[in-house]
This record gives sequence, C-alpha cells and structure tokens, in this order.
Amino acid sequence: MTLLHELISAAAAGAPQRRAVVTDDGTTATFAEFDRQIRGVAGWVAARTAPGDRVAVVADNSAAYAQLYYAVPRSGRVLTLINQRLSPAEQAAQLVTAAPSLLLGDERYLSALAGTGAPVEQAIAFEDEQWRTAPAADLPCPDVTNPDDPAWLLFTSGSTGVPKAVAHSHRSLLTAVWGSVEGRSVPPGGVYLLPFPMCHIAGYNILVQHAVAATVVLCAQFRPEGFAQLVRTHAVTSCSLAPTMLHSLLGHLDHTGTGLPSLTAIAYGSAAMPLDLLRRAIEMLGVDFHQGYGMTETGGNITFLGPDDHRAGAADRPELLTSAGYPHRDVEIGIAAPSGDLLPSGQVGEIVVRGAQVTPGYWPGGVTTENGWLHTGDMGRTDPDGRLFVVDRLKDIIVTGGENVSSREVEDVLSGHPAVDQVAVVAVPDDYWGEAVCAVVVPVPGLRPTAEELVDHVRTEIAGFKRPRMVLFTEGLPLTGNGKVAKDQVRAFARAAVDRRGTQDA
Repeated sequence: MTLLHELISAAAAGAPQRRAVVTDDGTTATFAEFDRQIRGVAGWVAARTAPGDRVAVVADNSAAYAQLYYAVPRSGRVLTLINQRLSPAEQAAQLVTAAPSLLLGDERYLSALAGTGAPVEQAIAFEDEQWRTAPAADLPCPDVTNPDDPAWLLFTSGSTGVPKAVAHSHRSLLTAVWGSVEGRSVPPGGVYLLPFPMCHIAGYNILVQHAVAATVVLCAQFRPEGFAQLVRTHAVTSCSLAPTMLHSLLGHLDHTGTGLPSLTAIAYGSAAMPLDLLRRAIEMLGVDFHQGYGMTETGGNITFLGPDDHRAGAADRPELLTSAGYPHRDVEIGIAAPSGDLLPSGQVGEIVVRGAQVTPGYWPGGVTTENGWLHTGDMGRTDPDGRLFVVDRLKDIIVTGGENVSSREVEDVLSGHPAVDQVAVVAVPDDYWGEAVCAVVVPVPGLRPTAEELVDHVRTEIAGFKRPRMVLFTEGLPLTGNGKVAKDQVRAFARAAVDRRGTQDA
C-alpha cells in the first residue's frame, strides 16, 4: 500500500461488515460503508477545489473528521488540521499560513472564526446541507498515484514559539503507520478507543488501527465516566491515554468499584509514566502497557517500549520506565554531538532521526533535516541494548496534559501585561498534568500584580490550557554571560518552590 485510502479499500475488501468507525453519539460505519463515504467526500472536495489546494478542518472528533483523514488526500488535496482548542485568533494565524481554499468543521468553530478575518474562500459547516450530501456524492475524483504527494499539514509549537506547519506525504505517514503496527504488535480486528483530538499527530493511531482492519471508537471529549462507558458498550480492547487521563480513569473506577474487563492494552506517549501510577494501573486493570516516542515531524512514534519492559520496570527495574524504548526497523536513531558527529552508546547528545517517515519539510517551504538527519531538539542517550532514553529538551516546550505549550509564547503574552517587567516560563513537575506551566515574574517597580491577574491576562490572549498553573515573583532573573536568561537556574528556582509548597493550580 502506498496511498492512505488504500488502507480502507483493503479493509473493505477483507472485512466489509466489520465496523470501521464508531462515535460516542452512536454513528457507525462498516468498512464497506466507510470506503464508499470516502469516495463520495473525495469527489465532493475535488468539485470545489483545485489539485494541491489545502482543505482545513476545525472540529471535535467525529465520523466526518475521520472521512476527511482519507478523502482529502484521495482527492489530491492536502488536509490541514487546526486545533479546535486554540483561540480563534490563533486558528486564524494558522489559516494564513496554510491558505486553504476550503474550510470545514463544526458550526460553532466556524462562527467564531468568521469574526477574525481569516482568509478562507469557502467555509462549510458539518451541520450544513452541502456537507451532509458529501458522503453520498457521485462525482469524479482525481486518480492520485504519487505516494510523495503531500497528504496532511499539522501545526506544532517550535522552539521559537512560532507554530510551524509540518507537511506529511502518503509515504511518510504510512511508514509511521506500519512501524507502529510492528513496534506495538497491533493485533488485527480489535476495537480501539481514541480520546485525543484528531488535530494532533496522535490521530495517526486511527490509521494504525485501520491498517489491521480494527474498529476505531472516537471520543469527542475525554471524561473518565464517559470513556469507561464507551469501553464497556463497544467492548474496547485497546486505547491511548496520557498519564493524566489514566490517573482520572483509575480514580473513577476506584470510586465506582467497577472494571474494564475487555481492555487488554494501553498505549501512552505524551509524558513519562509515573511508577506509582503504572503499578496501580497494572493492579487495577491487568493490561499491557506500550510507550511510544515521536513528534509531529516524524508522523508518529519512532521508538516503542513494550509490555515486558513495563512489567519489569513496575516490579524491580524502575529505570526501564525512563526509557522511550527501541526504534522500529524502518527508522534510524542517532545521538549527535554539537559538531554533528554521532556519539557512542551511553553518551548524551541531541537525538537525531532519519527514515522515510520524517516529514519532507515545513509548509510552505523549509527543510527539517541536516545531512539527512532530523534534529529533534531533545537530548538523549542510548544503552547497550539499543533503548533510547530522553534526558531533557533543547526545545523549550512544556508537555502538560498531553498538550505542547511553547514557553516563549506564554512569555510573549505575559510581557504584554503593564505590570510585568521580565518573565521566564518553565516546566515544573506535576503528578497530575505530568508538567505544569510556571511563570517566574519580575514586576515593574512599584507595581504588585497578583497571580490571578496574570493568569486571567493569559487566558484572554491564548488557549486556556497554556495558562500558568504557578506564578512566582522575584526581584530579578539570573542571566548567562551573554545576557540571556539562565533557564536552568530558573527551573531550579521553580522546582524548589514546588518542593516547598506543591504545584498550585492558579
């Protein structure tokens, strides 16, 4: 298979009556039905756009969204995924970058965007009659044959704080898909539940499951009680969860005294799994755990830590749980010195990756590799057995509750507050969120802003999940010899504050 939609046509040929997609509102489509819907939507999109056009979507998880995953690339257009949790202004900025000729999505998000002046030629809501006819459209569709054509654009926070549009081709996505099928030993014909927003690269798990003709259950919004009910209703066998989600789910099951007997495997990858949480989950659920490490630029995970290492880590080798696992056979990982030379096992350097699943480049232009290697911005090392260990981030990104937050972006917003003289934003450890956003603020002399005032200011400018959960005040920020803020010292200061009083949710 070299094209995304061939995953569905193959499943429709082999298991036509098996459910392909199930949503939490009761919508269901078999693989045979889903294949027909994709053909209809592809022709519908092609009739309204030109080859190579971007088609953007901003919506909650739904069957319509799943159709677009395959139908837009099948039409010879590029699906552009916009995070519905961002503010309308942030979404509009991404639409400027992508310049789509067609915007699709939920009515409430499109209405909010209408007032931003976002440059969109056509905007059609899923609730509109024009869209409701799309899955049954009988319109010609281009014959897409080139696996190196762009298929998806996804936005990610960069080290500068400016979101970048990452392009992925049919080839790069399918390389990631088959690497995950093998790396996680995904069984055919199971039932998988996705609670993450489909605008994230985590949505590639839908492709992974469809590659083995498994059913995908879509959760529009994660709530532990609703998630547990979906598992029971649809006899879900596997799912993906951030550690924060798993923590909430276990609390719900403990409170209700119920279990999830159909569930056999849980995958995670947005943050390291706390040892106590893992042990509790193994005891309560008795499932296999899989960890993956990857990023938007790699189209999915590149390394995998399997159930055996998780069981050993939970028993008497906790150091294994700090590993991101082993690379799959279609990707090569190295540890690079600042010179670019590769380092031997055990030495710490920047994690670099090469292989067909690495993005062809940023949109609308920009290379992502040096001498064939993608520089991840993460520091790491390998052990003699080939496991990868992620040591620290070069990119100043905070991973909180499964969402990436650029510290630079939050700093820029706080710097705009009239009472803020200087500010540095860092990650602090948090038992629930994995990491929490912490702002260390130097007030303007003579002014005394409150933590609540600054958090409210952030909320008005950018998405709520990016707000600081801790605000610390200081008389000055430590500087390096060249006048830059010494972030390592700021982190030490913030983490000492956490140790003294615990993370406070502002």
